[in-house]
Amino acid sequence: MGSTTHQASGRTFQATAVAIEAYSLVTLDSSGTIAASGDNATEQIIGVTTEDIDASGYGNVQLLNAGGTIEVLCGGNTIAVADSTYIDGSGKIGTDNTNTKIGVALQASSSDGDVIELLPHQTFLA
Repeated sequence: MGSTTHQASGRTFQATAVAIEAYSLVTLDSSGTIAASGDNATEQIIGVTTEDIDASGYGNVQLLNAGGTIEVLCGGNTIAVADSTYIDGSGKIGTDNTNTKIGVALQASSSDGDVIELLPHQTFLA
């Protein structure tokens, strides 16, 4: 058996040599490790961490295709309930619509580092 586990809504992944905060959106690289997602539209965003993950450590990722809502870190933008949200770098979300759309905010945020509930956008998951 490998060093990762999986279940219906999550999977264990190894982080790159950089630690990842809980509730960060993450990107999978070609070696199979994860890192906090940037605002690059070509990144393969796969899910959100459910715990802090040490550099080169293992941790759980709630996969975006699992259905339901996710909790995610916010950047410095003010986000209102029902706002469309986009990847904002460092694994966080914001309101810059030139970035990749992630979902719809189900809670409001006004501070960098807030954690809010979000419904992943269906076309993002298609």
